Amino acid sequence: MLPVLLHDQIMPSDGVGQYRRDVGLRRSQLVVVWLIGAAVILPNATIAPAIPDIADAFGISDQTSVFILMTAHAPGLFMASVIGVAADRYGRRRIIVPCLLVFGLGGLVIMASTNLAMLLTFRFIQGLGSSGFLSLALVIIGDNYEGVERTRIIGQNALSMNLSVALLPAAGGLLTELFGWRGPFALHAFTILLALFAATLLPPDERRTPEPLRHQLRQARPHLMQREVGVLLLVAPFTFLVFFAVGITTMPIHLENEFGASAGIRGLILSLPAVTAGLIALSMGRIASRHSISTMVRAGYIGFVICLTGMALSPSLAVIIAPVLVLGAADQLVVVPLQSRAASLAPEEHRAVMVAAWGTAIRIGQVSGPAVVAGLLAVGNTRLVLWGAAALSAAMLIFVTLVRTYIDREPRFRSAPS
Repeated sequence: MLPVLLHDQIMPSDGVGQYRRDVGLRRSQLVVVWLIGAAVILPNATIAPAIPDIADAFGISDQTSVFILMTAHAPGLFMASVIGVAADRYGRRRIIVPCLLVFGLGGLVIMASTNLAMLLTFRFIQGLGSSGFLSLALVIIGDNYEGVERTRIIGQNALSMNLSVALLPAAGGLLTELFGWRGPFALHAFTILLALFAATLLPPDERRTPEPLRHQLRQARPHLMQREVGVLLLVAPFTFLVFFAVGITTMPIHLENEFGASAGIRGLILSLPAVTAGLIALSMGRIASRHSISTMVRAGYIGFVICLTGMALSPSLAVIIAPVLVLGAADQLVVVPLQSRAASLAPEEHRAVMVAAWGTAIRIGQVSGPAVVAGLLAVGNTRLVLWGAAALSAAMLIFVTLVRTYIDREPRFRSAPS
């Protein structure tokens, strides 16, 4: 697999930046974590090129079709926190394995869907499983790495995700052209195999939380109430709203409506952001050692404004390629540093709850993105969505500049009263 092939290139065996096996994960364990991170992309990246075909098959409008993407993320609004609490109480491996199985089996059932209601129901069930993918991958990394090293490893996890972004839309588009809209859902069975690897290779769950649930939540509360956390949870949903509203939801519709692109071409163009995103992710350790988190995030939002404006103004498929490439780099400059910060804002015994709060904020953006797109498409076209996303990115750039002190401040762990 690609994460395995790239391991020796991005995890040197000696010298500066050495992979510290005594405090980190073994090679096989890290590859499993990367693959779990890559699975985060599966719910939408594989089927995004097929959305117009699904709409045609069930006779629904563009505005309605975006809810096919949204239903896989809606469960995360409540399940991310539940999974986080469970992972702190019972262990990471005990929770991630059933999450992977639920998602994979749900994808196989969707292939047999005969109506839209059945498809949406099992997309929702898939979302119950996928709610824990990203947060638990980040928690496992956070348990084993600290500081710039943690940011570097999270960047490499993002590289694995971006390899998926590069490959899965193209694969989904090809499968759609060969087998119709059901084809891309076959790729979701990958997580069933991944569950077997996770069950046998991830570190065993040695720690349990003996305290009652109420006591556990009371102990976690001071960490969640930090101002730094509040700022992080405000930035997260807007970031993912922009990316999901544009990169996942609007792009396939825009490419078909404005340029008449086929499913295969849509898949290829949707894969392009992964090229620049992968380059940024691969360099994240070096970037993080030279720049503050707020500087990286502001650079990312500047990139969002530039690429979204360029996409709105693009007159042809050839011209739109350049801003689409910028989209991938901008996304990584915002998301990876904030993910690293989320993993650092609580001690290990409460880390899953903290990252779950981040995951819930992400889901708000992922769910609201398609809903916002549906509303804008009801009164305008896809270019209106792109201009709206550019304006929101400019507003977030101003906000991050104003609160940069809280974004960069190191966490101060506090204990709750017993």
